[in-house]
Amino acid sequence: MKKIALLLILAASTQLAIAQQSTEWCGTGDAPQENLDYIRMLRDNGVFDQLDIEQVQNTIFVPLKIFIFGNDNGQGYYRLDNLMTNIKEMNEKYKPHNIQFFLRGDIDYINNSALYNLPSKETSSTINAAYNQPRVINVYFMSLSAVSLCGFANFPNTGAPNEPLRRGAIYLSNACSGPGNTTFAHEMGHFLNLPHPFQNTSTDPLLHERVTRNPNEVAPRLSANCANSADNFCDTEADFRGARWSCPMPNTTVVDANGDLFNPVAAYYMGYANDNCQSLFTPEQVAAMRATLTVTQNQLGQNVAGPRMYLLSPPIEPYDTITTNATMVEPLNNSTGHAANWVSFKWRKVPGATMYVVRIRRNFSVIDEFIVKQDTGIVYTKNTLNANVEYRVSVLPFNHKVTNRTYGQEVFFTTTTGYGVNVREVEKNDIKIYPTLLQTYAPLQIELDEAQTLALDYQILDMQGRVVAQGNARATDTQRFEIDTDGLNNGTYLLRLQGSKATKFQRFVIGR
Repeated sequence: MKKIALLLILAASTQLAIAQQSTEWCGTGDAPQENLDYIRMLRDNGVFDQLDIEQVQNTIFVPLKIFIFGNDNGQGYYRLDNLMTNIKEMNEKYKPHNIQFFLRGDIDYINNSALYNLPSKETSSTINAAYNQPRVINVYFMSLSAVSLCGFANFPNTGAPNEPLRRGAIYLSNACSGPGNTTFAHEMGHFLNLPHPFQNTSTDPLLHERVTRNPNEVAPRLSANCANSADNFCDTEADFRGARWSCPMPNTTVVDANGDLFNPVAAYYMGYANDNCQSLFTPEQVAAMRATLTVTQNQLGQNVAGPRMYLLSPPIEPYDTITTNATMVEPLNNSTGHAANWVSFKWRKVPGATMYVVRIRRNFSVIDEFIVKQDTGIVYTKNTLNANVEYRVSVLPFNHKVTNRTYGQEVFFTTTTGYGVNVREVEKNDIKIYPTLLQTYAPLQIELDEAQTLALDYQILDMQGRVVAQGNARATDTQRFEIDTDGLNNGTYLLRLQGSKATKFQRFVIGR
């Protein structure tokens, strides 16, 4: 007994130092009593006694709604290629347990400098109330440096707004969401009702979860209390480390009330070991997450709906699989002479893909990336690229379900001096020219907001600035004109229109 008392004193002094450390990782905090009661209810109803059945049930598909914050100028966005990698890696972690995540709806970009670097955790309630969508897991990517966190999430039935179908969210730091990071998987566990394994124990290891798993210890030893202490799971080892730690790091001093040394497991996703240490959800944790999303039965045989079951209605829409990467058609590899403010990107259609991420890099630094929906080409007209510089472009195909694809082979191209008119100038003009991608022999359509002229002179220039066609546009009525393009080959062109009031410019692509 004297030995145990000495160990207890050592543990208390050691734990005081541990408790004073800042986690600076997960800001979710302790699970509320209601959520712990739910886990105990699952145990009482025998859910943890059927883990073999739980593991072989059909895959549960869970929808994500992604919000990416930037500053007022649209800078600081979380990169799309990192997003795809992050979702892919999280799905790999959850795949052995038949839980998979997919995108529902478009990715929303929000430009707000006051919110981009979240000033406080409390501000998340305002964001949730303003942006949360129903029947999805709302996920926000932003800077969390002001609150010194990598992420946080709301447990079921917690968080704003107090509306059952859109309550709570997950917040992720851009800086902690790169490839190989486990923050998303960790915070998703909280959202699906998993506490930290060290809950309460890290602040007072002598009064909370004991290391033993024996329910019938002989006095003066105390029996196991894992079913109603810490995270309430008995297949997660007792944990006392409430701050980030590297593995392996054996514990040689901190003991529980029985004098047993704690031996926290670094592999648990819900623990605080470094990312490279983590690789595991335990069977009871998996059963709790699946129950949170589905229906279980109580001891009377009655159905009990999980608190996040609303996420499964409506069910996932059918999406094709994607088995190939995107192949670039334009620009040609190592081609030159592309106007810096007008580069035509085209690629071959990928079966099953409904969207594509286009990524432009200079050397290995990402210059820009954006999503193109349905179409397989775009004329890039931003003022982002510099003249006489070599860039590389590649395309990633995906759909809302298949996000685990990779970019196709990169194509190198070199820019030249841009045109003197840019898209922003064109948009100011009261004129519409369409389609800008001609895939048939239909003429170009020109529509004026008000009748400015009865005749429009035009010139069509190729990428070298040579006039390849010119004439007078034919008026179909006082505000609508057509230009024949039958004699033009596939390629990129600049249309110059001369009216009675102004000169207009528009770039277009022919790809029949």
